Parts: sequence; C-alpha cells; structure tokens
Amino acid sequence: MSVQSRRNEKVEAAVRKALDRVDAYVSGEAVVLPKPEHRRACDTLLETKAASVRTATLFLMFHWLEESGWDRDAVPIGARGEYGDKLLCEELTNRNITLHGPIIAYGENLGWKGNVAARNVHLLQDTRFNTFLNAVADAAGDPAAVKKLADYLAQRFAESKTEPKPLPPVGPEVLTFVRAKELFHKLLKVKSEGYVQQFMIAALLHEYRRRHVIEVKTHRPHAADRYDETAGDIEEWHEGRLIRAYEVTVRDDWKNRISGFKTKMGKHGLSKYIIIAADINTDAEWSVPAKMALKLESFGQDIAIVDITDVINFLCAELTPAELRGAVNQAYTYLSDRKLSGRVEFKDKYLEAVRSWLDVATPS
Repeated sequence: MSVQSRRNEKVEAAVRKALDRVDAYVSGEAVVLPKPEHRRACDTLLETKAASVRTATLFLMFHWLEESGWDRDAVPIGARGEYGDKLLCEELTNRNITLHGPIIAYGENLGWKGNVAARNVHLLQDTRFNTFLNAVADAAGDPAAVKKLADYLAQRFAESKTEPKPLPPVGPEVLTFVRAKELFHKLLKVKSEGYVQQFMIAALLHEYRRRHVIEVKTHRPHAADRYDETAGDIEEWHEGRLIRAYEVTVRDDWKNRISGFKTKMGKHGLSKYIIIAADINTDAEWSVPAKMALKLESFGQDIAIVDITDVINFLCAELTPAELRGAVNQAYTYLSDRKLSGRVEFKDKYLEAVRSWLDVATPS
C-alpha cells in the first residue's frame, strides 16, 4: 500500500474481482450455490439490510478471498476511497446495477471515516453486519466456501441490473416491414468496427430461432479469430449441441480466411458454415452464382456466403412487430454487455440511430 495514496492493492483486487464476477453473471454464467445456511444468510442480508450494508458485504466477501486470514471483524485498511468503496459504487452504477442503490461511497455512509477510524470499527459488534458474519463463520479456512458466498452475492447484484430499452412498446403500424427494414438498414450503417452489425444479426436470429427452441449465442467481435475457441461470431445451439455457426463482417478480409472457416467446420463438426458479409450483391465476382460456386468448390465444404442486406430483408419480412422490437432491444443488450462490448460510444450511436428513426416513424 502506498503511504501517499493509501492504496491497498488487495482491496482494489477484491473490488475488481467483484465487478468481474458481476459481469460474468450478467452475461449468463451459472452460479454454484453455497450451502443452504450460507445462501439463506445472504438472502436475508440482501432483503433486510440497507444498500450500504449490502454493498459493503459484497466487497468484504471478495476481500476475504484475497485475505484468507481476515478475521471478519476488522475493516480492511484502504477500503475507503477511489480504489475501494467509491470505485465499486461507481462501477456498479455504470453497469446499471440497482441493488447497491444510489450510494456513491458505502464506507462513508457506514461511518468508516478513514483508515484511523476504520481500525476502531469492529464488524462483529456491529448489528448491521454481525448476524451475517456469524452465520458464515464456518467458512473460515475454506476458500471454496468463501468463493461460493462471494459469487452468490455477485450473482444477486447482477440480477438487479436494469437497462433502458432503446425502442419502447410501439404499435404494429410503426414496425411494418418497410419501416423495420428502414431502421435495420440505418443501424447497418453505424460505424462501430462491426459490433452493431454482428449484434444486430445475432438479435434478429435470436428472435427467429427461439420459435424452434434454438439458442443463439454471440461472442465478442473478432474473438473467435483471435483465440479460435468458438465456432464463429454467432452460434446456434439445440439441446446442448452446436448446430450452426456464422461469420458476420462488414470488411472484405473474409475472402482470405475461407480455409480457416473450413477448419472450424471440421473442428466443431459442422456440415454448413454461413458467412454474412457486406457488399456481396455489388461484388463483381461474388455476386455471380457461377463464379461463387467455382471459388468455393475447391474447399469441398458447404459454405454459404450471403449479403448482410439480404439477411436483414428476409428477417424483417419474417418476424412479427413484437419480435422486431425484441431484436432492436436485444442488440442493445449485447452492446451493453461488458463481456461482449460495453463500448459506450457504440451504445450512444445505436441509441441515436433508433431515436432518429423514431422521429420519422412516429410523426406528431
């Protein structure tokens, strides 16, 4: 810890880990439940205690992971300030998490008035904390039990996330095929390094495939190519089995990576691979079926290459107004997910595109 800044690296590590686990649960990771007594203690704490106590306890459980010898009584030195309570509160607010309430520094609210005063705080004598801390006392010396406690609290915080919907409930006369097509083509033009475009296709497929109980998963753009851990930018799963994968791109570098897609097909046992790309219909070679067939024949695999506008047009015609609205809002959810993007500038561009479309689609 720096004397000048009173920065405690383990405190900051605990805060960062708490935020990382909140993000994981927002993204849909399954939680491993603590034993019933611990789970009930967590539930009681979250349902009966004030926001500052709830948020401080989230921090304390992750601090316990960093400091296995923590006695459950002392407030960690450095828990206050820009690397402690303020950082955690600010980042939870940025994520639209609501369980921590409107607070900006729980330590200050709880009376932890700096490091000197914190040394005089005894949590096991504080009625706001001691019931919970006594209930989980048997987790001492058991890192797995502490991790389950910390993760369960992080999951409960994650499920309190609220995200404003870009497109409010509108009547079917607003989301006709023609108007929906206009909206999605407007979104297609958003400059976002391909983020908006990939998530828009994923969201449309999400609405289309859910009719047949097919789960659509999307990944951080470019991650599949970088780490080669996923079958594509977008994947479709049915009953736990990968059945289809897509590459979605607005660049033309896919033309040099077709052999890589063939490799992915073999690795993941796929019989078809779909490349959804920009400007196929205006490409002198790829827009001609016979020329496309000649180019793909040498790969010996069923690889489909489709213009992204054709996909948009078909799905706008196929989906109901309610499903189209769901797709608009789902794409924004993907953009807001820090595991996928979290790029504020792309969210702002997306919102502006939807709102400017609404200005015309719903005249006063």
